[in-house]
Amino acid sequence: MNLNLIQNYIFRKIDRPIFWSLFLILVIGLINLTSANQQDVTNTLSQTINIIIGLTFFYLICNIQTRVILTFAPWVYLISIVLLIFVPFFGIESHGAKRWISLGIFNIQPSEILKLSLPLMLAWFYQKNTYRIDYKIHLLSGLLIVFPFYFILSQPDLGTSILLLWVGLIIIFLAGLPTKFLITSFFGALLASPFVWNSLLGYQKQRILSLLDPFSDPYGSGYHSIQSIIALGSGGMFGRGWLNGTQTSLDFLPETTTDFVFSVFSEEFGFFGVLAVIAIYIFIFYRCMWMTSKMQDNFSRLLSAGLTVSLFTGFIVNIAMISGLFPIVGVALPFFSYGGTSMVVSLVSLGIIINLYLNKTLIAN
Repeated sequence: MNLNLIQNYIFRKIDRPIFWSLFLILVIGLINLTSANQQDVTNTLSQTINIIIGLTFFYLICNIQTRVILTFAPWVYLISIVLLIFVPFFGIESHGAKRWISLGIFNIQPSEILKLSLPLMLAWFYQKNTYRIDYKIHLLSGLLIVFPFYFILSQPDLGTSILLLWVGLIIIFLAGLPTKFLITSFFGALLASPFVWNSLLGYQKQRILSLLDPFSDPYGSGYHSIQSIIALGSGGMFGRGWLNGTQTSLDFLPETTTDFVFSVFSEEFGFFGVLAVIAIYIFIFYRCMWMTSKMQDNFSRLLSAGLTVSLFTGFIVNIAMISGLFPIVGVALPFFSYGGTSMVVSLVSLGIIINLYLNKTLIAN
């Protein structure tokens, strides 16, 4: 009886279906990470700490008063922009890109924080201008998106910059952007595509071209995609078994703990294992979308929609990327890929959605 009282107290402001689905994904991810790092438990222990920190914030966010989220929204955005500006000057370079800032005992990735702070800022901005939303407000919202988009693109980080642009545009659309403006913008984007193409770096162009035929450069731009597809196919229906993936153990598959961590899982657990994990992801995202549909105010609706789209897009892009359907753009798989900032931001995002849903009536009143 006491155990039930404790459990009810702990979960009184947490959505249990999402929590237990999330817990299952996190455990599977840790097990997979050990194999992805070839039984070196260093990253597994580090990721466990990341998860504990993330779940702590998740629990706190679920239980705080919603007005705290609204109050601090612009400050979170401002801090993330400042950190983003610091990256070119104080950032750590890895694989030819500066994306991280060292804070001594750990590194943070400001572009990952923008996945949280940009939807927060846009939802806050539209909430403050609820009764006078017009083209001017939409234009100012666009500027809030373009600024971080430019800085992240210049790191360079094409995948995250496009993801943020997509999430931002979805929020603007949901805020009431006229359909005719979207159609006009679409044709404008088509006309501007040659200029966008010319602005891409050489390796970014090559990655897009290798999507059409990765075997045209099997040891260069197409290597990552080819090895990932081999890993997916060699898993068969039931997989090779945990720790038995040859693509990983023989070092054919690159970035096994981050971008291609799900390729490792696919080879070892096969089609049915992949199907089970994807089903859990889809349930979480369906639950988040259902919660979003129940929101009763502008801020909650736009913020929960933006965060859900951000998480779901990261999932879709990563799965499509390792399957050879999208170019290799370096987008992490939420709750699965190794990374402290990414893990904490993803868990906090879920916590905010749950908080907004459980307090929807209070906010509306």
